[in-house]
Amino acid sequence: MGNLSSRRRSFMRPGIRALTAIGLVVGALIAPTYVDAYNGSTAASYADGHWAECGLSPYNGSPPSPYVCLSNDCANYVSEAMHAGGYRFIANDPVLNPQDQWYWYNSSAKTTSWYQAAMLYYFLVYYDHGTGSEGGGTLVTHFVGVTASQTYNSLSKGDMIFFDWTNDGAIDHVRLEMGWGTPPSTGYQSSYNNSYWKTGDWADQHTDPRYHDFWNGYYQLSASMAATTHVYEVHIPSTSG
Repeated sequence: MGNLSSRRRSFMRPGIRALTAIGLVVGALIAPTYVDAYNGSTAASYADGHWAECGLSPYNGSPPSPYVCLSNDCANYVSEAMHAGGYRFIANDPVLNPQDQWYWYNSSAKTTSWYQAAMLYYFLVYYDHGTGSEGGGTLVTHFVGVTASQTYNSLSKGDMIFFDWTNDGAIDHVRLEMGWGTPPSTGYQSSYNNSYWKTGDWADQHTDPRYHDFWNGYYQLSASMAATTHVYEVHIPSTSG
C-alpha cells in the first residue's frame, strides 16, 4: 500500500491531494464486507445499450421506473454500467462517511460518489480497497494534453477515464473504456468533428451522449483546452467471468 500510495500522490494534482489523506485514513479504519465480482465487458455492454437514450433501469425502485438522466449524467451513467457489471453497492452504513459509500437505491437514496465524477474517482482510488472490499480502482496513468495521435491507452473494457478539463485540479468528467479498433461508420450518431471512425480506443459517455467516441475526447475540445486537459486512467480488475 505504501508504494502504491506514493505513486498515486506523484500523479495527483493539488485539488485531489486533500481527498487522498481523508481516503487513506478512512480506508485504514473501515473494513468493507463485500466480495469482488466485477466484469468489465458486461459493464461495457450495458454502457453500449444505454448510450443514446433513457431506457429502463433497475436502480430506481421495483418494478423499475424509467432511467433517470441527470442534468450532468456522466458519473451516474458510468456508475450504472459498473453496477450492471457486478460492482455491488457499498450500502448505507451510519458508521461510514457518505462519500465513502457508493449506491443508488432510488432518487432520494443515493451517494455523491454515484453521481459526481470527482467523488466516484475518490471512492474508487482511495477508499474501496483491502481484504473483503469490492477492490476499487488503480490509477494507472495520469498525463496532461490530449492529441489525435493518442490512439491507444492502458485500459481494458469497463475501465474509467476521468478528465480535468479546466486545469484546476478538480475532476470534471468521466467516460467508460469500450475497447480498440475502427468503429463502423453507419448505424449510429453522426461524427463529431470526425471523431468517429478513427482507429484507436473507443469510449462511451453521457452528457453529451456519445457512442464509441475517440477515447480522449480530443475532437470535442478547443485547441487550448486540449493542451491543458488532465487525464486520469483508472483500471478496475475484472474479477468475474
